[in-house]
Amino acid sequence: MGGFRVALDRLGGRCVFASELDRFCIANYQVNFGGDRPAGDITRIQSDWIPSHDLLVGGFPCQPFSSSGKQRGLQDPRGQLFREIVRILQDKQPKAFLLENVRGLYLHNQGKTYQLLQEELEDCGYVVKSQLLDAVNLLPQERCRL
Repeated sequence: MGGFRVALDRLGGRCVFASELDRFCIANYQVNFGGDRPAGDITRIQSDWIPSHDLLVGGFPCQPFSSSGKQRGLQDPRGQLFREIVRILQDKQPKAFLLENVRGLYLHNQGKTYQLLQEELEDCGYVVKSQLLDAVNLLPQERCRL
């Protein structure tokens, strides 16, 4: 929790909002960011409570799409959290967004799930570009992400 914030802070960005449900992740975030406490359950947060921002950065649960999970995709309630990102993009209209998830999202249901999610993002008025990146190019860990 907060990895994107670390990177963007180093590039001169300023975080105006964060959301997390897990109490251990919240505690870790507070330690790492001087006591800043993320808002709770994003499904209970109205868009007008979120400050205006130029860049929406985040992720959503990977378990519904991961090859090591049951691969229930959007049938899994955790997979539906993507729609919260869409809601915020529609309501706040930041200039850009950056999302990450597992490679399995790209492959799920023979690519149909990814295509559907891409169309939802495009319907918000964005041009979507995606890339599979492997952390092994930067870190001592093989971890391919979309």
